Amino acid sequence: MKLSLVVNMDNRPQNHTFTGSNLGGCVDEDFLVDGLINKIKFFEGFEKEVIVHLDRHTNLPRGTFEKLQELCDTLLIRRHTHENSFNDWNYIRALSMASGDVIIHVDQDTAMFSKEDLGAKHLTLLLNEVKCDFVSYPSHWSPLPVHDLSFDHTWVSTRFFACKRENLDLPEITKCLNDYEYWLKTYPVKRACHWLEHLIGSIAKYRKQTIYYPSINLDNYAIFSWGSYQTGTLGMLNNMPYEEVKKWIEARGIHYPVDVHV
Repeated sequence: MKLSLVVNMDNRPQNHTFTGSNLGGCVDEDFLVDGLINKIKFFEGFEKEVIVHLDRHTNLPRGTFEKLQELCDTLLIRRHTHENSFNDWNYIRALSMASGDVIIHVDQDTAMFSKEDLGAKHLTLLLNEVKCDFVSYPSHWSPLPVHDLSFDHTWVSTRFFACKRENLDLPEITKCLNDYEYWLKTYPVKRACHWLEHLIGSIAKYRKQTIYYPSINLDNYAIFSWGSYQTGTLGMLNNMPYEEVKKWIEARGIHYPVDVHV
């Protein structure tokens, strides 16, 4: 079983606090190299390809570019544009390059740590044996991302999700992104959020595909996003044994929806 690890990155100006808005996540240069090393390490021992799509706002330092080339099987660097739904198109471009049996999508401001290979084994077990169609990050509100009655569908978080490649219908997702009225008519939902994770969720609802957020269990692994960040933190954590990482996370807590603050 081959995995496609797909990571979406950008190098906007650094921002060390999540604003709470769409596209308002933390940004730090650490997320490029140390962040990618972090994600690759989570799936250590598994056959995989590493695909990075980088939305380039400024030129990359040569050392960063060379290290990304070394770490990636596929590296796509695209100059930032202001096209409509640019972030969703970046996701689609990145996902379309995946050739593995299982696709894992991770945003750059998501961090992943595991005790040995227990995290990757649990995620692949949920896909292969439990038969979940999509698996997202561990949640306090498992099997849901949050408790919010304004939604009548569950979405797949682009912060982190895993699925078998055949369950991700990119042509249909692209059609829905291109044609808002088609999407509303074909996959009507109570609260219409016209971006990728909700497009996948609304399609899954009508195809009766399962979207599952496992419960948080730090004994085995952790997946979270940065609610705030301090430069150097990822490099430090990447070099710590899992039990020490676990204590570090527990001292800070995982906050709504799945954020850790430094």
